[in-house]
Amino acid sequence: MFSGSVVGCANALVGGWGNMGAGVTYVLMPLIFEGLKSSGLSDHASWRVAMVIPAGICFVMGLTCLLFSDDCPQGDWSKRKQQQIEEIHYAENEKNVEVHDANKATKTKTTKEDDNDSIISEKSPKVHAPSRPTIGMFFKALKNPNVIILMFMYACSFGIELAVDNVIGYFFHDHFALSQTKAGMIGALFGLMNIFSRATGGFLSDYAYQKRGIRGRLFVHFLIIFLNGIFLVAFRFSLNNLKDAVIILVIFSFFTQACCGSVFGIVPFVDPEIVGAISGLVGAGGNVGGLIFTGVFKVYANNTPIAFMVCGIAVMVVAFMTFFIRLK
Repeated sequence: MFSGSVVGCANALVGGWGNMGAGVTYVLMPLIFEGLKSSGLSDHASWRVAMVIPAGICFVMGLTCLLFSDDCPQGDWSKRKQQQIEEIHYAENEKNVEVHDANKATKTKTTKEDDNDSIISEKSPKVHAPSRPTIGMFFKALKNPNVIILMFMYACSFGIELAVDNVIGYFFHDHFALSQTKAGMIGALFGLMNIFSRATGGFLSDYAYQKRGIRGRLFVHFLIIFLNGIFLVAFRFSLNNLKDAVIILVIFSFFTQACCGSVFGIVPFVDPEIVGAISGLVGAGGNVGGLIFTGVFKVYANNTPIAFMVCGIAVMVVAFMTFFIRLK
């Protein structure tokens, strides 16, 4: 949907603000819980009543999308065929105008160079009507080694983000003996960083693309994901006091989320003809990664700092897969 020169920043900004909801949830839900509890409800009832609020928000947003949004970038699905016909007619009219102008131009041009220019001006870009999605597109994307690598990359960025979102509040509550509200506030920092961190990863990817082409995107991505792994490991050794832990939390959350942005700065260049299928597979890799890394935290439930170190080592290893990505 976006130009190749800004696709990283655009995708990252939209996705990052979506993920920022996790940070907002960490802030608001404990406050709602405490408010209900102070009104006389038990802990058990307070949490369940609190869940009605996000459920209601989701229902309203879903209804808003249904009533006021388009089905796809080309408009409502029911009108898509008619719109394609109109676009083709418009393109044909544009071609006729260009050919007419080119013929007039050839009458006044005498040099060989001018003649070549007139021939080029007669050429009109081919109009490709959007093809119907097929299962073959999915398998074509799945057979592409670059797609598999990017799935691993997103598993080690968005997957890490999902897993950490699930445990960070409890971790600060248990490890530093903080109240539930204070631990939630600190845990919220991880999600709230999305207000700029994922967008920063996309911006750096776009900037590197303007300077060095696709190699620039790959280099920036490797740097971000490798630093992500390093600071995940560093978090394991920063837990002697709360101040150091919060500082490293902010740093590794930045690189985790920036990595999400840099991954989707690369995705549109893998195979532009099936970018939708590729985006879906890479996104699914993030969800699978969330399950895997959540499993790591469950395995090390009695020693969560070790779980952070294991995740960090896995991310650093996967970072070197960047050098196996081959794009035209």
